Amino acid sequence: MARFQIEEFYGERIVAKGSAEAPDALSATETLTGKPMSTKGLQEHWFRVVDEREGTVHEFSIAEESPKDFAK
Repeated sequence: MARFQIEEFYGERIVAKGSAEAPDALSATETLTGKPMSTKGLQEHWFRVVDEREGTVHEFSIAEESPKDFAK
């Protein structure tokens, strides 16, 4: 498993840092946050993930939940 450094952002401000071991960057972010992630990093609240061994950088945001149907 690879080791990843994960930074949580609101806009351009880092609000938290952490690390995780996982098979890939997406899994590492989901493990650390406990939430499903989206590969769309264009939201105000997002995560930058760096693979320590490869040096690759990934950006993710929390996956949007589908709207609830309150008519049921």
